[in-house]
Amino acid sequence: MKLSRLWGPPAIVVVVFLVMMLLGGMRPSLHTTMFTIGLYALIALPLGLMYGQGGTISLAQGAFAALGAYTSAILSTRYGMSPMISVFASIAIPALLAFLIARPILRLPELSLALVTLSLGTVVAVGLQRGGDFTGSFVGISGAPALPIVGKDPVLVSTALWAVVLLVVILYSHFVQSVRGRALNAARVDRLLAQSVGVNVPMDLSIMFAVAAGIAGLAGWFYIHFLGYIAPDSLGPEVSAQILFMVVLGGRRAVLGPILGAAFFTFANDFLPGTQTHGLFFGTLLILILILLPDGILSPQALAAVRRWVGMGPRPPAPTEAATGATKVTS
Repeated sequence: MKLSRLWGPPAIVVVVFLVMMLLGGMRPSLHTTMFTIGLYALIALPLGLMYGQGGTISLAQGAFAALGAYTSAILSTRYGMSPMISVFASIAIPALLAFLIARPILRLPELSLALVTLSLGTVVAVGLQRGGDFTGSFVGISGAPALPIVGKDPVLVSTALWAVVLLVVILYSHFVQSVRGRALNAARVDRLLAQSVGVNVPMDLSIMFAVAAGIAGLAGWFYIHFLGYIAPDSLGPEVSAQILFMVVLGGRRAVLGPILGAAFFTFANDFLPGTQTHGLFFGTLLILILILLPDGILSPQALAAVRRWVGMGPRPPAPTEAATGATKVTS
């Protein structure tokens, strides 16, 4: 097992984060941008694992993040619970819900599964809107306390968030190279074959679905205690579609693919004018990616093409005498 495969992605995350923090000293708004990228990356990374390794698509990551945010907001504002304690509920409730519904829905085909998870996100959004005083209805919940220790300082909050992203990247890298990760990848190719060699595919996929929901709930916890406000449309179904776009764009089979997609989406969203322009640009880009690079920007095919373009790829072997038709002249 090559060390570069295990520690290369975490090292890249650390270097990029340090560079962005240094640039943030010249442009303070960059710290808030780094928080947004980290938030999206934290929600998108487990989806990249689900989709890339397990072949399971989900359009409910935004809903699970909203559940995590609302759980901590209700516990901290209604019952005075410390965010240090409510974070466990923010992770556990989305994870438990995902695990309970995983078995019946994960056996569906990919398109049907996408529609079911999208419907789940819509149900959650409507439930939060109709929750009355308990969820704040359409108004939402405000006044959530700041994050423990780091408060609401953008630099400290971004550092804490990216530390969690780094931890997820490390676990992701090790899982992909582990025996269970390889078995899950085999299940993506042929579930019947994987089950025949002893892989409990339904249980493994259910656990992965629950872990992805729990990590999304943790992202929602960061969201509510940094911004102090959450509404039903803050992390609505459209966020789930955006997260899937980030995974597809960056590369669903690359550890750093969701992070690259999150960074691209955030910066493009800041520079593009108008909502209609956003839809036109991202829709066109998604079609081109699916046609030209189905596995994303960080796919092996794309990286190999870049290496050839910059002259770093393997050179063809020198022609032999048989290939050139040359004859050896002896004296």
